Amino acid sequence: MPDLVLAGTRIAAGTRAVVRLPVAHDLTGPVDIVTHGVAGRHDGPTLLLLSMLHGNEWFSALVVRAIVDRLDPATLRGHVLAVPVANAPAMLTHTRCIQDDADEPDANRTFGGPYQWLSNQVTRAISDHLFPLASAIIDYHVGDWGATMADVSWVSDFSDPAVSARSRALAVAYGFPVLHSLTIHSGLRGPRTSLGFAGERFGIPGVVAEVGGLGFGEAQEQAWIARNVEGTLGVMRALGMIDGAPPLLDRYLEVHDYWRVGPKAGGYLEPVMGLDRQFTDVHKGDLMARVIDPRTFDIVDEVHAPGHGTIFYACRAHMIRPGGWAYGVANREDGRTGWVTT
Repeated sequence: MPDLVLAGTRIAAGTRAVVRLPVAHDLTGPVDIVTHGVAGRHDGPTLLLLSMLHGNEWFSALVVRAIVDRLDPATLRGHVLAVPVANAPAMLTHTRCIQDDADEPDANRTFGGPYQWLSNQVTRAISDHLFPLASAIIDYHVGDWGATMADVSWVSDFSDPAVSARSRALAVAYGFPVLHSLTIHSGLRGPRTSLGFAGERFGIPGVVAEVGGLGFGEAQEQAWIARNVEGTLGVMRALGMIDGAPPLLDRYLEVHDYWRVGPKAGGYLEPVMGLDRQFTDVHKGDLMARVIDPRTFDIVDEVHAPGHGTIFYACRAHMIRPGGWAYGVANREDGRTGWVTT
């Protein structure tokens, strides 16, 4: 296997190293992206692992750490590029987006942008240095404190259908029961997301692994880390990078359309349906949560199911602002979403 060369640094096959990709010089000094390069001794593809494009999703950095600890470059076929913290400026403020006056603050909506905002420079460093090396991508996203995410997403409408097909195969190989079909040419997530840009501009298949959250206790969170590690190893098995077969399931909930269900008012979100209701059905009008004013203890909002669907994002009790993360409900009324076998 040839050595791994990353931003001018050579990592010999069968070894590993940490490389800092320069991004910009901010008021307080340099901004960079720390990348773990694991150079396999044997021929194979290069898998890029991205984490924390959103600065408040720090749980995914623990996932990447656990994966990197499992890798053995002496037996690995191909290379792994692992980025635990893609967006250090946003992590610094523990916010989803970089806190500046940018027109494009969300780093996962700015790939390919022409501007010099920090979010643009962060994604430009990724697309200049990492995407040209990658054969496949896993981009990890998780719930902020008090909320979960629970799906593995893939893009169904790339201009090259083969890239979509390869992406779906990787999503299946992750072995998680919810497959979320995204579109980049319509809807919320466009071609300037990590997956959209990598797949459309570079022809790289990939998935967004959204499994886990914060504030649910050590045992639950460690279980989510383990599930993400096994999912990533499943993708690596599907790519031929390690031995074994991916952990395929008997059935998957294939999601096309879904509702983000959150409150109109801010306060203390008190769930009626908690984590125990994940992957179960709701019907239009079902009470899912109440919002309590923490000063007066009045009920200021109630959250109801918008239609017949299956809960896949869930939450625990936490303080929430208007429109904040609470539930994701797969729309079972659109005729496309439902349980499938593969």
